[in-house]
Amino acid sequence: MVREFHYDKRLIIACCVSMIAIIGTFSSCTPVNDVSADRTRTIVDSVSKDSLHRLSLSLTPASLSFETEFPSKEIVKNINFENRSDSIFIPIDSIRLKHGNRGFSLTSDSIHFVLTPKTQQSATKSIPIKFNPMSEGIFLDTLIINGWKHVFIPLRANVLSGTRVWIEDIDFGSIPYGEVRDTVIRIYNYGTEPAIISSLTFTDGFTDQYELLTRLNLPYQLQPGSNISIPLRSKSSAQGVNIIAQITAEISYSGKGRVKTIATCSSSVFLNKGIYVTDFKMFTASTNKPFDAICTIVNNTGKSCIISQLKTFDDNATCNVLFGSTINGKNQAPVSSFSYSMRITPKKKGVFSIDIPFTIVGDSIIDSVCNIIGIAD
Repeated sequence: MVREFHYDKRLIIACCVSMIAIIGTFSSCTPVNDVSADRTRTIVDSVSKDSLHRLSLSLTPASLSFETEFPSKEIVKNINFENRSDSIFIPIDSIRLKHGNRGFSLTSDSIHFVLTPKTQQSATKSIPIKFNPMSEGIFLDTLIINGWKHVFIPLRANVLSGTRVWIEDIDFGSIPYGEVRDTVIRIYNYGTEPAIISSLTFTDGFTDQYELLTRLNLPYQLQPGSNISIPLRSKSSAQGVNIIAQITAEISYSGKGRVKTIATCSSSVFLNKGIYVTDFKMFTASTNKPFDAICTIVNNTGKSCIISQLKTFDDNATCNVLFGSTINGKNQAPVSSFSYSMRITPKKKGVFSIDIPFTIVGDSIIDSVCNIIGIAD
């Protein structure tokens, strides 16, 4: 037998309203007081590989500075990479310049390598950074490593206006003891204003080994874009590897740029073993204008030698020579030197040369001729 159930609609509605009221009691929107949180727990964040790489990577120096003047040659300095970790490998996938057009450059646009742990040989690497001054001023750039936010090297270059007025340095090179050499020392003005030269003198070092052959009529005004040549002689009467003397010029210049007022004269003087006659080199001569020259006969042996030179003059197509004296059987003691003077007159512009032979009787004669060579203007 099947029972039929009949529901009263009004009863169902009443029941639903009662349930809603009960649910509303538990979901009230009335605020409640904050509950104190337990903040004593330690939270450990996960560490990425990149952060481990950054912690173990050492870059030196922390910044790179260049200082030069314009114009000048390219300068190269190094950035040193080092892996300080015992176990991890650090890949360097990119090294780039943030701007890249301010005189700084890398050896390649694509640089990548791996730094092994510090116990291995390839834990360090040096990367050259180049700077080529394009103009005067201060240049800035940044070297960025792997694109990491806090891994970079600031680059700075200070390019000064350059030396505009200067006295040049002179190196006579290697000279046999007793050989006199003449050349010129120049003072340049590559500036925009006249330079006033007030004095020029030797101030330090082997000052007796060098001689300024012509004195300027001081003060001398050196115009922009010009230079002046002063004849300079190396006497070579002292022996040594570094025969250095300092010349100081007092120069006033009101234009932009630096002034170099100190020059270095240097030579290396050696003593040959045996008997020899020194040569003479002259690069400050003038056509048809006589100048005095000296050659030296050196007896670097343990016995005396006999020297003769009986001509009063000599000449050829390029020059003539007047001798200060004749020598007829001069006895030269062992380990001694003897200076012989001449007056030489170039006959034409350009190169002139002549050989002056001596008659020498003695042991170990290695050179008995004075070779004279020069250039006349």
